[in-house]
Amino acid sequence: MITLTTEFLDEQWRQLIEGGDLRITLSEWDDGDAYTEASLGPLSGKRAFAVLVLEERVVPDIAIIIRFRKVGEQDREFSYAAPDGARYTAVAERRRSGVVETQELVIQSLRTSLDSRRKGLLESDLLRQRVVAIVGVGTGGVHVAIELAKAGVGSFSLVDDDRLEIGNICRHHAGISFVGRRKVFATRDLIHETNPLAKVEVYPFRADEAHREELERVIRKADLVVCATDSRPSKLFVNALCVQSGRTVVFGGAFRRAYGGQILRVRPNKSACYHCFVLAMPDTEADHEVSSQEDAAAIAYSDRPVAVEPGLSIDVAPIATMVSKLVLQELILGETSTLEILKKDLDAGWYLWINRPEPGTKYASMPPLSESSDEMTILRWYGIYLDQEPGCPTCGDFIKSLRVQYGLNGANRNEPEVRPFPDANAGSEEN
Repeated sequence: MITLTTEFLDEQWRQLIEGGDLRITLSEWDDGDAYTEASLGPLSGKRAFAVLVLEERVVPDIAIIIRFRKVGEQDREFSYAAPDGARYTAVAERRRSGVVETQELVIQSLRTSLDSRRKGLLESDLLRQRVVAIVGVGTGGVHVAIELAKAGVGSFSLVDDDRLEIGNICRHHAGISFVGRRKVFATRDLIHETNPLAKVEVYPFRADEAHREELERVIRKADLVVCATDSRPSKLFVNALCVQSGRTVVFGGAFRRAYGGQILRVRPNKSACYHCFVLAMPDTEADHEVSSQEDAAAIAYSDRPVAVEPGLSIDVAPIATMVSKLVLQELILGETSTLEILKKDLDAGWYLWINRPEPGTKYASMPPLSESSDEMTILRWYGIYLDQEPGCPTCGDFIKSLRVQYGLNGANRNEPEVRPFPDANAGSEEN
């Protein structure tokens, strides 16, 4: 089968009309079983050459010939409608060992074909205009990026300074051929394999104070931010910038060994922020994967090391998928969409998911999914409402809180020095 897109033909058509034939490059797959435009997607197969031909023009001995013949305006059967309004039928032939074989040829609109599978649930034009920034494109972040690209989100900004290592491949969407590359570049290519029309900007730097200005610009350009880093300092830093910029941010992360995970959606000045969450639930917030040596070193005890214990990809996937669903709900707020029916179901700010009753945790005795329908169980999402902390240093009135706590009169005393933004230099992106 040979697959061409109308977008590609539209770009090349003038040259073809002027010259009568036009050589093009194809990617050959599976020993000649399939051919696609070489420019279609970042991943390519073996190079093959073809020629586009008008009418009965004789062309040099090239293995693949795709011939276009003009049909009348009344003819209903045609393969391609040219930019000038003329219609053509198209046939493809391949010469192999002196034998000419007819090849199946498919000409489709890339944009129309991609959008057709989403119609009825999502208004494709709506999502095409949305910009999503993803900070941390490890196992969870890359999953979110690909799902949003499949749904039709038009633009992405990716932030992560990490590189793919061989050990990442058992969890990350990128395969062994991506090893050594920056995760942002690998994720960009995976997005383009899913949606070649998506716009992707990459920022290979760490989400920390040293890159505050760059990250602020990325966040301000986005309609929504996803934070999929795996350290408290980096999450608090992203949270502070999003609250300051008025951008909704969705945090997703797995517990140690991915026995479960949690998601927090922050709508600035309307819901609890991540700093509120740390203050209200410090133990729960601190339970996260140790998925790299850098993560282990950051929390190691002075007398003994901490083991690197990442969870399975299959256990991270439900968390990342739920993050993607919450992001889509935010992107369609206020718009007419079939998915808006989930607005009441996804109203809580904090979501909890448990993959298994992990021994030594407070979830070890949770009932199995099959034995309960009215309480939290294994393998079931649980939404929790979380109030803002009035004295939160990021989104609350921290100074007023100190005055109340210590009985200070602000009019007569010097205000205490406050650092509303946490130190993020120890942050690391998700592996």
